[in-house]
Amino acid sequence: MWPFRKPVDLSAAIVRPSQPADVTAVSHLFNAASRRFSAAAGSELYNAVEEGRAVVMQLEREVLAAAMLGRPIHHIAWLRAFAVSERLQPREALARVAPALEQLARKQAITSLYYAGDDQSDQWLCPLLEQAGYYHQTDVVVYEKRDWEIPAHGNSDVQVRPVQAVDLAEVLQLDVRCFEPQWVKDESILAPAIADGSFFVVAELNGQIAGYSYATSHFGGRLVHLVRIAVDPNVRGRGIGVRLLAEFVAYAAETGAGLLTLNTQAYNHHAQRLYRWFGFTPTGERQPVLCRWL
Repeated sequence: MWPFRKPVDLSAAIVRPSQPADVTAVSHLFNAASRRFSAAAGSELYNAVEEGRAVVMQLEREVLAAAMLGRPIHHIAWLRAFAVSERLQPREALARVAPALEQLARKQAITSLYYAGDDQSDQWLCPLLEQAGYYHQTDVVVYEKRDWEIPAHGNSDVQVRPVQAVDLAEVLQLDVRCFEPQWVKDESILAPAIADGSFFVVAELNGQIAGYSYATSHFGGRLVHLVRIAVDPNVRGRGIGVRLLAEFVAYAAETGAGLLTLNTQAYNHHAQRLYRWFGFTPTGERQPVLCRWL
């Protein structure tokens, strides 16, 4: 185990921004390391390395540690991945990598970094980030529902339809109006979700998109996860959120899913009241969200 390995002489190690040629070494590190955190989906990790949104600690030809940022949105970025070789202690690696990552962020006009990790598998990283200057901002809480009961269907004047590719720009603008900057989803997330086509609907009121919702399917369709439900702040309180949530539960029933899940911020009490009314119950799982002001 790594605590008993012979200490590595890091006097010749360098920490630098990533380059496209680092993709193979970084991929090997993330595959081999037991101390790794990754919230990156698909090719996101490799894109970050190629685009220079990552930093690596290199000793001779070996990459001993790597960390990557998501694409900035409104001067905010999320820590999307961090991995440490078995030859290093995570604290030692983070002490060298974190300053370089922050310098990289400042060059991109990023003013704050965020991190959200799993409260079980990533618990090793959270205290290290707090020691590096991150503070606990909130928790993301998990809700689940195991039936298809729908207590209400919301505003009958609202037209709900499948999203179309031409809706992307309007959905992106709506997302910015609905959420705090750190929770906004950009085109790199929403465009593939629209293209996926499994469950992504928009709610129209008086011919205008007033809300949207999308979900993902897991474990062969046995679980469906509500990724997003958004209602324009200008028309909240008019049953649009209820309508979108009812559509999601109906979709789960049609597909035969046995478990419905969703996440929300611990401080979002308004949304949690809606979810509880619909029969969702908290699982007790909590995902800590940390922030580092630059």
